[in-house]
Amino acid sequence: MIFFYSIALMSIIVGLCYYVYLMCTSKKNQIKKETTLKENPRIAILIPARNESLVIEELLISIENQSYKIKPQDIYVIVENENDPTVEIVKKHKMSYFVRQKLHLKTKGYALAEMIEDLEKKKNYYDLYFIFDADNVLDKDFLKYMLEDYQEGYAISTGYRTFKNTNHYFPICAGLTFFMINEIRNRGALKKNGNLILSGTGYYIHGKYIRKWKTFPFHSLTEDYESSLYYALHGISTHYQSKAVFYDEQPENYKKSITQRSRWIKGYLQNWLEYRPKLKKKLKKNPINPRSLLEMQIGITPALYIVFGLVLLIVLVLLSTSFSSSWQLAIYLLFFVGIIYLSLVLLTAILLYMVSKQLKLTLKVYFQSLLYHPIFIISYLHAFLIAVCKKNLGWDTITHTAKKVTKQV
Repeated sequence: MIFFYSIALMSIIVGLCYYVYLMCTSKKNQIKKETTLKENPRIAILIPARNESLVIEELLISIENQSYKIKPQDIYVIVENENDPTVEIVKKHKMSYFVRQKLHLKTKGYALAEMIEDLEKKKNYYDLYFIFDADNVLDKDFLKYMLEDYQEGYAISTGYRTFKNTNHYFPICAGLTFFMINEIRNRGALKKNGNLILSGTGYYIHGKYIRKWKTFPFHSLTEDYESSLYYALHGISTHYQSKAVFYDEQPENYKKSITQRSRWIKGYLQNWLEYRPKLKKKLKKNPINPRSLLEMQIGITPALYIVFGLVLLIVLVLLSTSFSSSWQLAIYLLFFVGIIYLSLVLLTAILLYMVSKQLKLTLKVYFQSLLYHPIFIISYLHAFLIAVCKKNLGWDTITHTAKKVTKQV
């Protein structure tokens, strides 16, 4: 039993040591910015929109209302069928649409690749390519602020992703994940000139790289994370523009959320395992961004060590304790579950306080989110098990609803 206790404690210590090492490491990043810049760049907006007629119009209107204007024909909505009602909405706004032909190639990455390859054939080149999901809505100054990053020479930049449907606790819980990625992880990375982790939408790519690839080369279940690893590996500059606000719809039920998160986890693991040896190899070649490479290589390893150690420790305590009755066992279980739950409630309270500057939640939604978010976090274990055990996990449709932006930043 002592042996297993040692494993549990060592696992926790190793996980914490990873974090301490990352905090204390002296490795620095340099930024290699782009020099091919234009005062008024030609912009394309690409929107994969598979059966998204319920939500696409609000995004198109928000693009039309931008303080920085672009031509309607430079906005491309990607559909899979000419009979999709989305097409009529696009025509109504005098924007462009593209009907995919290679439907056997699934994932959002393939949709973007087919669109870009068509533009390449027509020799229709742009200086910037923005990518949005159909359910997004842009703040009126989104493009204006993103162009500030372009003029600073950043090859890739992403905006501030906030909540579209704020009148229900479940989307708030789901949206807090993206808040942590951007406002904690990515903002922290900026202080070290680090590379970002993109979260799927609301970002641009410098046209130099699209012309180099002649396609969109990221086709996995999580093309955003795959591209983030690529940018770090190749020392391509990335930035987080917190003033460029856009709204995103989140699932309002557990089943949709688990489907979505299982796909993300599977894609994350596949890409991380593929890129980890590449990142390790690149670290040995005196790169300009060693800290970013190290962070990407380590990935979620520290968290896995800590979670494994804590779970094993709890199991060992329960196994080594003599219980006089099943009631005593139940009390011990409730004690451990309660400690974990209350710790996560505290974390949630901190996160909700941080977003309170942008969101004015009703008291009911606030307390529902506070109490449910710990369960939402723990349910990542459910999503993780599905991702690991389900072999044919694919790019399933996540149906969106006609939700309007209920709060403004």
